[in-house]
Amino acid sequence: MQMQPIFKKYDYIQIEKESVSEDIYKRGVCLPSDTKMTKEEQEKVIEVIKGLF
Repeated sequence: MQMQPIFKKYDYIQIEKESVSEDIYKRGVCLPSDTKMTKEEQEKVIEVIKGLF
């Protein structure tokens, strides 16, 4: 979150000069999400993920 311009001025947790959230971001998966996603859009995301395995 601290990488978004609106949050740049706020403190965040760091361990040995690396932010915890950046570390998690590097190792995680970013999925599309929105409170307005249709059932069809949700199913598309699910099918893409299933297709990876």
